[in-house]
Amino acid sequence: MNGRVCLFVAVLLSALVASPASAEELYAAYWNVENLFDTTDDPKVEKDEEFTPQAPKRWTPERFQIKLGNLARVISDMNRGRGPDVLGLSEVENRAVIEALIAKLAPLGREYAIVHKDSPSFRGIDCAIIYDRAKLELKTTAFHHVDAGQTRDIVEASFEITGERLHVFANHWPSRRNPADARIAAARVLRARVDKILAEDETADILIMGDFNDHPTDVSITQHLRVSIKPAGVRNGALLNTMGDIDRNPHQGTYVYKNQWEVIDQIIVSPGMLDKHGFRWKRGSTRPIFNEYQAFVHRDRRNIPRPSRSYSGDKFHKDGFSDHLPVACLLVY
Repeated sequence: MNGRVCLFVAVLLSALVASPASAEELYAAYWNVENLFDTTDDPKVEKDEEFTPQAPKRWTPERFQIKLGNLARVISDMNRGRGPDVLGLSEVENRAVIEALIAKLAPLGREYAIVHKDSPSFRGIDCAIIYDRAKLELKTTAFHHVDAGQTRDIVEASFEITGERLHVFANHWPSRRNPADARIAAARVLRARVDKILAEDETADILIMGDFNDHPTDVSITQHLRVSIKPAGVRNGALLNTMGDIDRNPHQGTYVYKNQWEVIDQIIVSPGMLDKHGFRWKRGSTRPIFNEYQAFVHRDRRNIPRPSRSYSGDKFHKDGFSDHLPVACLLVY
């Protein structure tokens, strides 16, 4: 072997030794699926009877199946047609409707499992997390009560992949019909739990997803949850809102109100998700999911295209999905 060849081999071997193993990715998403109810009246729930066949909405088993199929189409198209690895959900009535949704996702070949508990919501809507148990090992679950009327619990699940721990939270904070104090109460509950995790491990990897019914710059998020929209602001336990760039773009968002995009569905990460250990948020990967087929285009062109919802009042839209867009991001580990 001549000197030039020896030098080439030495350089190649050095590069192979120095190169890290190829990173794996985890696709995480969240979606407020807009009133995914079954068709029967639960006597223990105050406000679910509007979603029954006899009510003005005429919520029939046929319409339920249409809704499930529409939701499954969007979820199945995520992650380049592979579906999400972990998905936070809100506005699901019970475990049965989540199981029905997972059944519609069967063609993905995933082994989806559920983290859910009936919460005290007077409307009978809950948060949940579904995950691929072939990829993630569930370690712990918790359901955090928010003392702000009969609102939804915050759902927590921790997972392990190849020995690395990931804490995931699914949120649906009180609506904007409630005073700001209701959402501040939710923020305080969540922050207390985050502080406990960080006290045990300041580099813990925490993924917080949800419909917060507040904007990234509202005090519930910036002050009480202690979240920054800029990476430079992530210090002393502060968290990062990965929706910062989207919030600054008037042509993007997750929900349309008064003909303007709002960013009320968000993905927030801990400082540990910005380092090179364990899980790492892939910078720039967070985005709303808005396929062309999800869009409702109004006849009046002064109205911007928006998420095609399942109901307008009591009118059912068979081509509707949800009034919210899903949000998704990539985690590297």
